Amino acid sequence: MEQIVESMSKQIRRVMEDQNFLTPLYTRYAKGKDTIYVIDVPYLRSETVYIKVSEKVLHFSCTDSRGYKYRLLIPLPAEFQNPDVQVSRIKGRVILRFQTSNS
Repeated sequence: MEQIVESMSKQIRRVMEDQNFLTPLYTRYAKGKDTIYVIDVPYLRSETVYIKVSEKVLHFSCTDSRGYKYRLLIPLPAEFQNPDVQVSRIKGRVILRFQTSNS
């Protein structure tokens, strides 16, 4: 059993070293005019969070306290014409609240 665990650990480390970044898990909620994205990054270092909305794509990146880099690209729905975005952080989660405009 120990050999299997060690072999799997080596494979995981090798894959992680080969990639420059990891993709964090996220969930999307719709609530009235608001659309909320909850992005989960364990051991998040809040000072490394980078968020940009451009050309209907949300760009998210950050680093955790173990040195792993995360990156996420989310295509945004068409109704997000110049959305108002509120960003908050609770422990290892980043919460993005988009309020759609009625254009």
